[in-house]
Amino acid sequence: MKQNNQQRATANKIKKWIQATKEVEKARLAIPITRLTSIKSLCTDEVAAQKFALYIAQRVQQQINQATCPEHFTSEEWAQQQQLVDEAITLMQSYLESPSYESRQSLRNLLRDIDGVQGDDYRNFRWTTVRFVRSGDLLKLEYALRCFVETDFPYWVYKLAREYVEGYGLQSGSGIVAESIPKLLEVAEFWCQYYFDLSLNEKFPDGGDRSDRPNP
Repeated sequence: MKQNNQQRATANKIKKWIQATKEVEKARLAIPITRLTSIKSLCTDEVAAQKFALYIAQRVQQQINQATCPEHFTSEEWAQQQQLVDEAITLMQSYLESPSYESRQSLRNLLRDIDGVQGDDYRNFRWTTVRFVRSGDLLKLEYALRCFVETDFPYWVYKLAREYVEGYGLQSGSGIVAESIPKLLEVAEFWCQYYFDLSLNEKFPDGGDRSDRPNP
C-alpha cells in the first residue's frame, strides 16, 4: 500500500505539469515557474538526478546541432561550445556506467572549462550582484554537470529544469509560457518513463484531466 501511495503521489506531480500546460494554452499568460519545485521530491537518489541531467543535456545537444551559429559568437566559439556539450555527455554516460573518483574529477574539470568560457561579467542589479553568462546552453550544461558532482542534487535538478523550461514573453511575462509547453512536457515525459516505464500518453490517456484516487 505504501508503494501504491508513492506511485500515486508521483503520478499526481507529473499530472500537475500536464495541467499547467493546459492553463498556459487557455490563459496565454505565464504561470509561476515554481510549479517545477516538486521535481525535487522525484530525485529519490543521485542516479535519478544524474539520468535526468543526461536527458536534458542530450536535448540541449540536439538543439545546438540543429541551430546555426548566433551572431554574438565566432564560428570558433560556437564549435568550442559544441565540443564542450559533446564531451560533457560522453563523461556523464561514462560515469553512469562506471562511477569513480577519477570520472567525477573529469566532470569537475569540465565545469572549470565551462566557467572560463562563460566569462566574469558581474553587475550590480537590484541590490545584488548578478553574473551575466555568454551562453544559456552552457549554463544548462553546467547545472546538468552539478547534478553529478554536488551533494544537493535535487536543488540542481530543479535549477536545470527551471533553466530549460522557463521562458519570457512581452505580453505573458516570465515563467511557464506558451513556448515552454514542449519543454515542460519533455520533463514530464522523462519522469513518467523513469517511474512507470510508460509514455505520458500511455499513463495519462485522458490528458491528465482526472485525478488519481484510491479505488473504493
